[in-house]
Amino acid sequence: MITGYMQNLRCSEAFYLFGRMPEKDASSWNTMITGCIHNGDLRTARRIFNEMPKKNVISWTTMINGYAQDKQGEDALGIFLSMLRDSTEKPNEGTFVSVLGACSDLAGLVEGKQIHQVICKTIYQKSDFVKSALISMYSKCGEFLAARKVFDDGVRGQKDLVYWNSMIAACAHHGCGREAIELFEEMRNMGLKPNDVTYLGLLTACSHAGLLEEGFKYFDMLVSDRSTRLREDHYTCLIDLYSRAGRFKEALDFIEQLPVKLSVISWGAILAGCNVHGNANIVKLVADKILEAEPEDPRSYTMLSSMYAHSERWNEAAKLRTIMNSQGLKKQPGCSWIDVLNQVHVFVAGDDSHSQGALIYSLLGTLHRKMKAASQIFTDSNMMEEDLPMQARVAVSSICRSHKRGNASNLYALICGPTFDIGASLFHSPLYITVSMDFSEIEELKAMAANSLPALLSLFI
Repeated sequence: MITGYMQNLRCSEAFYLFGRMPEKDASSWNTMITGCIHNGDLRTARRIFNEMPKKNVISWTTMINGYAQDKQGEDALGIFLSMLRDSTEKPNEGTFVSVLGACSDLAGLVEGKQIHQVICKTIYQKSDFVKSALISMYSKCGEFLAARKVFDDGVRGQKDLVYWNSMIAACAHHGCGREAIELFEEMRNMGLKPNDVTYLGLLTACSHAGLLEEGFKYFDMLVSDRSTRLREDHYTCLIDLYSRAGRFKEALDFIEQLPVKLSVISWGAILAGCNVHGNANIVKLVADKILEAEPEDPRSYTMLSSMYAHSERWNEAAKLRTIMNSQGLKKQPGCSWIDVLNQVHVFVAGDDSHSQGALIYSLLGTLHRKMKAASQIFTDSNMMEEDLPMQARVAVSSICRSHKRGNASNLYALICGPTFDIGASLFHSPLYITVSMDFSEIEELKAMAANSLPALLSLFI
């Protein structure tokens, strides 16, 4: 009865029944916690969890998973640490999968490695789902080679689609399109049938790596596979491929015949292409569609305003900002943090109160000037990401993580630590890229990339 009430959003009746129960076992408490989480009430779920007299592994895992799914990774890690410290219950497969997901969202590589060490001392080190979660965690934390090692050491050769999907997604995350295609073909040769998740990872990899023809080929393969359900994400990948190639008419024609209404993300793919190819006419059309889809989302206005400013259309940018202010819409300021010498430094957009602020922003200005000079070299060349050596691509691919950090925090590492970060503009348009490495690795990377990264190498000097 309690489960039924919770599933139908009748939480007050569920609490009434729960309160009248003469005896409450762990299952009863867990049902209430799960119901509150499914109804989006994490605060109440945590209160019930704290009041629970005797927690079992399901209680701990449910609470960790609730925080992880709500993108509250720090709280998920806090619950996990309390479980290890205060409870006699041991984590199970679901616990490790959930907490590794929290590490992925936080880009918490140190915590992820520590949890990996704990896993290695349990029977769950052989779990299919745990291995897949480890691949995803290392990939999202920027450690592509570590993700590949987990795959090659314990997964490759096994006929489990979850593994292969995780590795293909890792390749997509780091822009390693050719590697994703090789894995896909190897998987098919083993007799594994790709599903919708496989195709999404493959199409994303082709899109990020600029492999247009390959992307079109695999999308046609997806459409012809009647057993696989197409999702909006698949359509977005194809739209992104068209937009990267500047084929906006084909992208719009494709959208017109779709059976679903596209979200802001799909229209944003076209907007990104307009940013590269400078198509002002398409920008207006896309802007109307984005504001129509999510008129109360400040991110839509901010994205369009930035697009207009990039095109030096200052009046349109100012109008959007005025509309935002009149409607009381405010975008949450960006926040980044970095751990230097065991001390976490937090940076918020527009905040210059850090003790090393003057030095950081002085270096940032110098770095931006070098990036601007370097970007022209790459813009004028025909060099593609696939022409780079594997190690260089892995280093450069941490662009996928750059939005989680920030130039200010990266430059603080340059000042204080044995590792440093650099920025560059590469490939089709100016982009911020974060590359972290030890000083001992600099000469090795220089030697590897001497023929293909002249502009990037100048930033090391």
